[in-house]
Amino acid sequence: MYEEPSYFSAAADAHDELDRLRLLEHEYDPSTIRHLTDLGVGEGWQCLEVGPGAGSIARWLGERVGATGRVVAADIDPRFLGDLDEPNIEIRRLDIVRGELDTATYDLAHCRFLLMHTPDPEAVLRRMISALRPGGWVLVEEPDHVSVEAVDDNHPLAEKFNTAFRNRIRLVDEAGIMNLRMGRSLPSLMANVGLVEVGNEGVARIARGGDTTSLVQIPTWAAIDNRLLRDRLMSKAESAGTRQALEDPTFLYREQLMQAVWGRRPA
Repeated sequence: MYEEPSYFSAAADAHDELDRLRLLEHEYDPSTIRHLTDLGVGEGWQCLEVGPGAGSIARWLGERVGATGRVVAADIDPRFLGDLDEPNIEIRRLDIVRGELDTATYDLAHCRFLLMHTPDPEAVLRRMISALRPGGWVLVEEPDHVSVEAVDDNHPLAEKFNTAFRNRIRLVDEAGIMNLRMGRSLPSLMANVGLVEVGNEGVARIARGGDTTSLVQIPTWAAIDNRLLRDRLMSKAESAGTRQALEDPTFLYREQLMQAVWGRRPA
């Protein structure tokens, strides 16, 4: 994932962060791969994967494009990409905001959970588009956490969980940590940057405390809440209540809306 100095888990233990990234891949790779397949990614494609995390999508792309294709996995912190040793995959240390980027080169540029961490997402998106050759595709996936809510308002943890999440979305934005509503901005953002054949899909599933989705959420919100607790923006009770709900198998909640948007650079 992309890291600004304020990136919420920059100080996390490397093993813990790798575990968290792999859980994210387990949860979200299937839908990402479905979108990439629908876009026609295939033999010989040149692909740019920005903020590849632990590298699962870069590896899939490498297999998909074959020996005649190429994948550049670009990250400001590529420490979790050491096992990407396929000959058609290049690991590149790159700051997508300020670093030197190939132009008019790629058939595909993709990112996931990236723009929400950048101060100027439109500028980052325009840079990714500039890296595409005419007719190339960009696919962006970002969450909108406004959808997060308990399924059963009568559950004893529901009110505390819902209140904490509403407050967290506002506080995280005000503190400049990240934009937890980035997903809702994607369709208009993509339409504003001159793409054609723009499409989108948003999915929000029902999750249960203790399942894989919740296991991803627990360390993510713990890292974010540490910042909010340090700055006295959130109470320990709110943070603890969220974790209790995410660990309780009787607690059902609607997870964040995962918004995917794609478009093509005009030929």
